[in-house]
Amino acid sequence: MTQIATEEAENKESPKKKIGNRKVQDRKGTGYTLTGKVGEGGQGTVCSTDLPGVLIKIQTDKNPSKRKDWARHIKWLMRQDFAGLKIARPVEILARPASVNGYIMELMDGLESLEKSLEHSFLQLAENEDEPLKGYQSTGGLKRRLILLAELSRTLAGLHAKGLAYGDLSPANIFVSKDVEHHQLWLIDCDNICISERSGYGDVHTPGYAAPEIVRGESGVNMSTDCWSFAVIAMKFLSHTHPFESGIAVEDGDPDVEMRRALEGELPWIYDESDESNAWAGSGLPLDIITTKQIRELFNQCFGPGRDDLSTRPSMAAWADALDAACALMHDCCNPDCGISFIYNQDQACPFCDTIQPKQNSALLKHYLMNDTALPDEPRWIKTNEVQVINLGQTVAFHIGAVGTELYRESPKICALELKDKGLVIKPSMHGIVELQKAGGKKPFQIKRQQTLKSESRSGHAVALHLRMEDHSDFLSHPVWTFIW
Repeated sequence: MTQIATEEAENKESPKKKIGNRKVQDRKGTGYTLTGKVGEGGQGTVCSTDLPGVLIKIQTDKNPSKRKDWARHIKWLMRQDFAGLKIARPVEILARPASVNGYIMELMDGLESLEKSLEHSFLQLAENEDEPLKGYQSTGGLKRRLILLAELSRTLAGLHAKGLAYGDLSPANIFVSKDVEHHQLWLIDCDNICISERSGYGDVHTPGYAAPEIVRGESGVNMSTDCWSFAVIAMKFLSHTHPFESGIAVEDGDPDVEMRRALEGELPWIYDESDESNAWAGSGLPLDIITTKQIRELFNQCFGPGRDDLSTRPSMAAWADALDAACALMHDCCNPDCGISFIYNQDQACPFCDTIQPKQNSALLKHYLMNDTALPDEPRWIKTNEVQVINLGQTVAFHIGAVGTELYRESPKICALELKDKGLVIKPSMHGIVELQKAGGKKPFQIKRQQTLKSESRSGHAVALHLRMEDHSDFLSHPVWTFIW
């Protein structure tokens, strides 16, 4: 699906082409009434139904051979294991009327396409030219964008781990919560999912999001093309800029010629460090204030060398790790006229309003591994690059698994920390061991029940939290989180 229909388009559409109050039936005899059009693309139309949370995809191609191939592909998709992935997969095939080729998919209510969310976001920015950040915040701000992108990257990484490529990845195929306080995300319209390194069904792609080799007709879809499309979506969602179309070459040159060059990969990306011929033209938000260094490196790797060399494009797992790390660095701005969460910096200054945040409003924890079997000439404390910010009023769970990996949140929870006005509350879990070690190399002591490090005791001394499982005899090391209190 490459385009979500707007109300204006629907109003202009001929009544004969409208889909509404049409009855269909699946192979099990369940009846559905099509009540409206959710979206339309190269392979068909997605319709809402009279049943909550149920959508139907109708194929519009009339070619008998293509219809048969499409139906066979949908049956193949129904046999695939997508458990744990946020993909609205086909659950049943339409049987009646016989002239209709289509399938049923389930999707929770309260969602809208990311394309519609982006349109609203761009509109908010345009309508608030004097205070553009209000428009950015009203559509979820930076924190929500990073959380949603992390969810999307994990879903695509899980799909790629099965040797499958999604295919036509675009904002029209990604559905997110309408309410900006929620972070649900699902992929729909999965007709193009296929075994990677093979052409997807129909080779449908969305202009502006497809990898240049697809636009040039040199390749079908694969995992590398998914990674490209994801990076474009991530950049547009975060900064409201396109990695190629938002450059000076496109804006100042012949629109038709330069746009074609941009989409076919003939122009450098707008933040290319060695070629400024298509440098950022100034629209949207600058990349350095809404991304971490790690994310910027992934963008540069994808749109720089990855433009021509597919093997250098970052994997979805790499994107997921970087986005999770960025989410852990979110610092809430205390300025009520701003309120945007920003990426933690040493000065604790909000880049959107320049407000310096009170130190008591957050705690910064740094991650180490303690080598429990270190030899005399080996270091016991091994520093990692993982960091966690806890904001006032926020609770964060800490697990035993390897930080920065997909397995971390699936591993047993050892404790939770909550920052309150009265202090930092430490809540051990039932099967975890939490030991607190204060500055000066003092011996750690175990915290067996909820305990609070009081705010008045916050005097700038180093503190370490050692985390272990109850039965940790098989572990050669254990995680330690250090912070200043």
